[in-house]
Amino acid sequence: MRLLILAFLFLSANSVYAQQNFVYDDHGKRDPFVPLVSSAGMVVTYDEDLSVNDLVLEGIVTDASGNNMAIVNGRVVRIGDQLGPYTVMAISFDQVEFSKGPRRFVLKIKNGGT
Repeated sequence: MRLLILAFLFLSANSVYAQQNFVYDDHGKRDPFVPLVSSAGMVVTYDEDLSVNDLVLEGIVTDASGNNMAIVNGRVVRIGDQLGPYTVMAISFDQVEFSKGPRRFVLKIKNGGT
């Protein structure tokens, strides 16, 4: 009887391990299983993987002397700053213009959360 129970446990354990590998679906967000710090202790950034659809304009600060700043993806950027493969070309009171090579992209700020 013990032999039968052990055989059953062994076969059921093998069927559990025979299942397919789990693949995480990140739904367009950062994979929480990917490390944020390298083995050398350096912060790992994945800015090279940014697409224009990943850029979120969160706020703009302008002043009369033209020292405009914007908050994009939680980072404060100025004209000439790099955000991944994108360069900030212009910041106005309601939009930020980026370039990637010869292509230009404009992010507009949303009014009232709409």
